[in-house]
Amino acid sequence: MNAKPENSPGTAGGCLCGAVRYEINDKLRGIVNCHCSKCRKFHGNFGAYTSIKYTSLTLLEQRGLKWYQSITDETPNVYRGFCSECGSSLFWHPRDQKRIAVAAGSLDDPIKLETIGHVWISQISDYYKIIDDLPKYEKGWE
Repeated sequence: MNAKPENSPGTAGGCLCGAVRYEINDKLRGIVNCHCSKCRKFHGNFGAYTSIKYTSLTLLEQRGLKWYQSITDETPNVYRGFCSECGSSLFWHPRDQKRIAVAAGSLDDPIKLETIGHVWISQISDYYKIIDDLPKYEKGWE
């Protein structure tokens, strides 16, 4: 059997209880940590996301998948996908864009990705510090 090439299509993931499973047929972008107040509330800390073309996401099991419209001035048409059975946070999808962000923690190991930057550091909480030298953006990824 051949080993899957690093960062290749066919990556799978899902929620904690299995009520949501997905497969990705696209190369994954490196991980971006979002420190906005909405991600902190959704994840319980900052959100760590990769990004793919929406059309490359295939839902294999979706009985637990629910979408919450997360309306803000900066992102009025964003939906956050989560499992309604176990509470796992899974997706961040601006419906007017062709890409969807996938929560890195929901991917099956190994993902072989590295963190490449931080966004929304203007909203970082006071209980932690960013101590790496990766790119940092006051708002979204530029």
